[in-house]
Amino acid sequence: MPMTLSTFLKERNTSYLDAVKSGKAKDWTVVVGNEAGDLDSIASAIAFAWYASKVQGAPAVSLTQTPRSDLHLRAENLHAFGLAQLSPDTDILCIDDVPYDSSGPFPSANFALVDHNRLNSRFTRGNPDARVVAVVDHHQDEGLYRETADPRLIVVPTGSCASLVTQLFDQQAAADDIPPELATLLLCSILIDTGGLRPGGKAEAADHRAASLLIPRAQAAVFNQQALVASPLEGSERDAQAQSGVQINEAAPHETPGLKELHTTLQEKKASVAHLRTHDLLRRDYKEYSMSPAGAPSTEIQVGLSSVPIGFAEWLPRHGDDFFRETERYMAERGLKVLGILTSFRDEEHPGKDGRGKHRREQMYVVRGDKALADALFDALAESEELKLKRVKFPEYGVHNGFRDEFRSRVWQQKNVDATRKATAPLVKSIIEGRNRGASL
Repeated sequence: MPMTLSTFLKERNTSYLDAVKSGKAKDWTVVVGNEAGDLDSIASAIAFAWYASKVQGAPAVSLTQTPRSDLHLRAENLHAFGLAQLSPDTDILCIDDVPYDSSGPFPSANFALVDHNRLNSRFTRGNPDARVVAVVDHHQDEGLYRETADPRLIVVPTGSCASLVTQLFDQQAAADDIPPELATLLLCSILIDTGGLRPGGKAEAADHRAASLLIPRAQAAVFNQQALVASPLEGSERDAQAQSGVQINEAAPHETPGLKELHTTLQEKKASVAHLRTHDLLRRDYKEYSMSPAGAPSTEIQVGLSSVPIGFAEWLPRHGDDFFRETERYMAERGLKVLGILTSFRDEEHPGKDGRGKHRREQMYVVRGDKALADALFDALAESEELKLKRVKFPEYGVHNGFRDEFRSRVWQQKNVDATRKATAPLVKSIIEGRNRGASL
């Protein structure tokens, strides 16, 4: 009987943790996504660990940088885990599950990076043998690990890293090795990251190709209909489709009935954050960067960017003074000099042509204890042609600036709603470090 994805993950996790405890984890390949812990990172890491183990024959384990106590903050992840018949309690290996002193060296030396292309310092600190043996990513290429990474697959633009991991299976004629639970997990990730594969959105050719491979293999239970209108497929894709009862509307995949409902459910789960406090919202989808300010190139500061699926007009009045105190506390906990809060939400009071609320974005930056840095950052951001920011003041959201004098802050509406954190992070880096716009993260 074929091994289920859950069984595979439990076996890999147990074997790896045993190897760590016995001091024999150096030869394992640890597959790790970025620290934001979104579904794309987790699904891609799990898929690459399966690929490395089953196709390449290497000892590999997937690891999420999300602490176990934070897994509940992403309802869309939990929903996708359920569809893929995975238990977050037993099947997902979290960073704090690995028994090692975080101030010392990580117990493994080989790393495969998915959904980012620079190894986090937590894995290199005190670990001189650390090397990156594979990279699969859809962010701006930093040009690292060209001599050690195989595969090294970085394709920009691509909507979802999960599409590129799926491409690896396809290139090795191993698409039939993708179990239905894994196909489901990857498909959910692609739908979230591409806006449901809608035309004019973030979906690229690689995303459409991956979806066409995954839909027939995904568990039929995720679809509301078992027989959908489709154009003919060929070979193994046709056979897999016949076995699953799922067909693809290849002319307009976003209109495939079961796919559309699945995407809607995932987006609703992702936007369901009303119960979370400010501290949870800030850490739910967070990335951190070390930067060297132009005025002090020999020093490093920590800069954080939190992506939050709720607008400030709803967030600030509801949380009141707690917003300001918890934001300050979060910056202190992380040792941040700069925190950017990037909101993305639907304005239900102003529906678009499709009947849904218009997509809005905002940006707030909080700088601690450095007026010159704050002024330079704020001025440069305000002039950004890419972001197209329009200044907003706190009273327009029904509150007054409640940050203490040590903190300087500014808020904007972001008129270019297509510019995500992938565009904002390199811009912030180039401003703080005084480099050309081509600087990358």
